[in-house]
Amino acid sequence: MLCRVLQVTRAAFYKWIGRKPSATDQKQALIVSEVKRLHALPRHQDYGSPRMHRLLVNQGVVCSENTVAKLMRENQIQARSKPKFKVSTTDSNHDFPIAPNRLNQQFSVSKINQVWLTDFTYIPTWEGFSYLCAFKDLCSRRIIGWAMSCSIDTQLALAALNQAIALRNPPRGLIVHSDRGSQFASKAFRKRIRDCRFMQSMSRKGNCYDNAPMESFFKSFKVEEVYHEKYESHEQAVRAANDYIERFYNPIRLHSALDYVSPNEFEQRLLLK
Repeated sequence: MLCRVLQVTRAAFYKWIGRKPSATDQKQALIVSEVKRLHALPRHQDYGSPRMHRLLVNQGVVCSENTVAKLMRENQIQARSKPKFKVSTTDSNHDFPIAPNRLNQQFSVSKINQVWLTDFTYIPTWEGFSYLCAFKDLCSRRIIGWAMSCSIDTQLALAALNQAIALRNPPRGLIVHSDRGSQFASKAFRKRIRDCRFMQSMSRKGNCYDNAPMESFFKSFKVEEVYHEKYESHEQAVRAANDYIERFYNPIRLHSALDYVSPNEFEQRLLLK
């Protein structure tokens, strides 16, 4: 009956039943298998088709990004989404001096330790909010200093800054860019910047795009780590941040702005030039 409805011969039907998978079918099956394996790795559930394609290429699987996107869509493999709830970490209602916007959304720099970006984010725990302050090198996108506290204050910003200075020993003239938060505009933070002969820069009021690469890091951190965990304590949140930054983001995570290499690998390549 099936053959009559489709108007094909029985011989053609049985030939189709016994047909071996084509080379294209076999290759696509391999790609789907690898995508599923990579997608199951820790924090790789948040990779979309561009990063997944680069991972496959790095492992010797020859394929196009469009093919990967198509196969992921057909097999319902997609990056996890994030909730819309957000807590403000910026208090710009203060009387401290505001630094000029020296960066002006110029996010392409050729050397490390030319521009550092910084900001705060929050991590919910059963004990209350924990706060993370991080510093990012704009050239390599590497997180070079970070600190956490149960209080979002100037001391937290200074702790992260001092860690970055100890690690990098940057030259005078370095631009340190932040939003207009009271922590970064405080007398103690401005003095530390001035004593190091750095230049302070601040975003325009209410303009998150002026610090977009830093916002991008926090978005990745939240989507790939925070939103899918429940932390019992501040200490547990600190361990999670350390694991994400030092064991995944800096050494492993493929960064689109770096042509899909990790920040550590990008810096290593710079040293070889």
